[in-house]
Amino acid sequence: MRPGDDTAWVLLSAALVLMMTAPGLALFYGGMVQKQNALTTIMHSFICMALVTVQWVIIGYSLAFGPDKGGMIGGLEWMGLHGDGLEPSSYGPTGPTRRS
Repeated sequence: MRPGDDTAWVLLSAALVLMMTAPGLALFYGGMVQKQNALTTIMHSFICMALVTVQWVIIGYSLAFGPDKGGMIGGLEWMGLHGDGLEPSSYGPTGPTRRS
């Protein structure tokens, strides 16, 4: 594997999830309401997607991949992608990950 393959796969996966969420879920919910409420319902899906993206960057990444606290959840040491680097580490030797 080349060094950028892991990163490309993660970006492709994230793009597929966003494409599933934004138009797919928005149009699904928009079709469940009356005509005058469709645009508002669709916009709710887009706003929620933007909020979840910001929350993931601020705290989600750190809780998912940070140093373990009691073996259950990560800590907040990496909050806001603090210290994220381009050097590979033990998490993924072929892609850019958090330094150990």
